[in-house]
Amino acid sequence: MRVSRCLVAIALSATGAAALPTAYAAPVPADLGQRLATGYIAPAMQRWVNTTAALHTALTRYCPAPQPAEASAVKAAFGETVQAWSGIAFLRFGPLVADNRHERIAFWPDPRNIVPRQLGTMVRAADAADLAPGGLYGRSVAVQGLPALEWLLYGDGDVLAAPSAPTFAAACALSTAVAANLARIATDLSGAWAPEADFGKQFRAPSPQSTLYRSQQEVAAEGLKALSTGLQFARDVQLAPVLGKEMAEVRPKRAAFWRSDLTTTALAANLIAMREFLAAAGFRYGAGEAWIGEQTQAELTRAAGSVSTVAHPFETAAASEDGYRLLTLTALTLKNAKQLVDQDLAAYFGVTIGFNALDGD
Repeated sequence: MRVSRCLVAIALSATGAAALPTAYAAPVPADLGQRLATGYIAPAMQRWVNTTAALHTALTRYCPAPQPAEASAVKAAFGETVQAWSGIAFLRFGPLVADNRHERIAFWPDPRNIVPRQLGTMVRAADAADLAPGGLYGRSVAVQGLPALEWLLYGDGDVLAAPSAPTFAAACALSTAVAANLARIATDLSGAWAPEADFGKQFRAPSPQSTLYRSQQEVAAEGLKALSTGLQFARDVQLAPVLGKEMAEVRPKRAAFWRSDLTTTALAANLIAMREFLAAAGFRYGAGEAWIGEQTQAELTRAAGSVSTVAHPFETAAASEDGYRLLTLTALTLKNAKQLVDQDLAAYFGVTIGFNALDGD
């Protein structure tokens, strides 16, 4: 079994054909969709709902009376929200991609600086229509989510640093509107995953009559593709532009959440989330193949550990010898984890990885 598995993995890597013949595919759990939904996705979505609601509440308390205690509460709530988002960001299918939700939540990377330019205009305009319930949902996705809120709180919006600034009232009101928008998206997203919702029902219990998932094998393909894409995004989009080809080329401000110094916190949460998602699947392996799942989870644990060890603030640490070494180690470990998912885990269960949301970007 070990030899044939290795030959198949080598063939897939060489030819790009990612499907293992069905006769050789190990069976996936008969209740895989239910396991993933109840064991990981539903609780993670609920945490996202709870943190966005708490963030909105914190801002409604801070803006009328911008005191240090209220500012600390906003910072804590923003950090919890970023971590909750990191726990679901890799689930880039179904409800998260419907209605451009992923882009609404996290319009990033932003090489053209669209977020600062559009928000700066909105703060100066102080249009009441943007602050009305649902007002932001019809605007550009660049001003609706976490990158926008980070810029308002920690960037040029100066909501947390300069409560006496002339633009504070407009910027803080806009921050509250963005937080409300995130809470709305969170509620919609969680609702779409509910057991009685169309998507949630079909993911939990696929059937030949389903318009989304006809079998647990298709659910497995969706889940493993999400893992593969999540690992690729973490390495190629979140880390590679920061690291460059050598230490002299490091660019900390190309990282997500560098303004709030949550870069490593968010990435570690993302990697731990992918490990827990894989654990929730409850895949079973042959006696000689248990190493596939064990090594994949171990690599995710190692990557989360190395990135968590990077010192703060990230902007300084990334350019240090130790920080750069740890980030490079994280990138290499993520490469190993993705190879395990693509060449071993997917092949063992007869899953086709194929193209993903990042291909062609």
